[in-house]
Amino acid sequence: MKKSFFLTFVFAVFMAVSCKKPASYGELCVNIGYSVNGKALITDSLCYRNDAGNEFMITEIQWFISKMGLQDEHGEWVTLEPLFFYIDTNIPESQTLEIKSIPVGKYKALRFVFGLDEEDNRTGLFTDPPESEMFWPDLLGGGYHYMKLNGKYLDAEGRLAPLAIHLGIGQNEDHSLFYQNYFTVELPIDFTITETSENQLDLTMIIDNWFRNPNLYDFNEYGSHIMQNQAAQQALKENGNDVFQIGKLTDNENNTNMEKDNRFAEKFKNVMQKAAPKPHFWTWKSVKERMMSPVGTTENRQAV
Repeated sequence: MKKSFFLTFVFAVFMAVSCKKPASYGELCVNIGYSVNGKALITDSLCYRNDAGNEFMITEIQWFISKMGLQDEHGEWVTLEPLFFYIDTNIPESQTLEIKSIPVGKYKALRFVFGLDEEDNRTGLFTDPPESEMFWPDLLGGGYHYMKLNGKYLDAEGRLAPLAIHLGIGQNEDHSLFYQNYFTVELPIDFTITETSENQLDLTMIIDNWFRNPNLYDFNEYGSHIMQNQAAQQALKENGNDVFQIGKLTDNENNTNMEKDNRFAEKFKNVMQKAAPKPHFWTWKSVKERMMSPVGTTENRQAV
């Protein structure tokens, strides 16, 4: 009797496990974009100026993302495959990161390593181009560049000089100490992975933010080539805190315009502190409204 009961119990457990619904998975495409001053990147054109006053152009950007993950609504992280993505503005297909076999469900954060961490960044990891062409000299720590952001800028004498923002392992002057300059990016999202292949996220690199916050990055101060300049590497690493943003370029542009408007409003308020304005007129909002209104309207005449 006991043996029969035991066999019945085992059979019931087996049937429950075997009939359990298999986990569902979906796919994700992460679309890479680039912006400068809230607008899409234009390459090979000397049309940009950073906060330090440097006029510059971008010709190409080549970089690595690694160890990407999604955080589910319970706070657990799901590691995504493959572990490494090489992204190159000269290779259009590399601007879309294709990820498969992601458990369906809601996710609240995206995380990745900008570049390669010390566990992965070793010479010989990549044997084929274009990834292998990102090598970092062994004398300087070995492994690979995190990023090559190439272009040109007008130097202090007004001459066109090469711009090579090459990020990787740093070192001191006698190469006895090495510094890891990669960093982890974590961005909030409100996203659901479904079983379709139409799941898409937009990830934008805000290029001008590399040069402004918290460190004002002056090309004339740091020079054209920074592979052996740890001070420059460290400044850019710290500035990477707000370089990446989830969202389409139009969203980024709206955010940038809003930030500019807030700065103008603050400046206007400071200028008008010593004035004797009429109530409800000398505010940035009211001035903007009157600037947008037709000249000579009854409303304008009454307000003045």
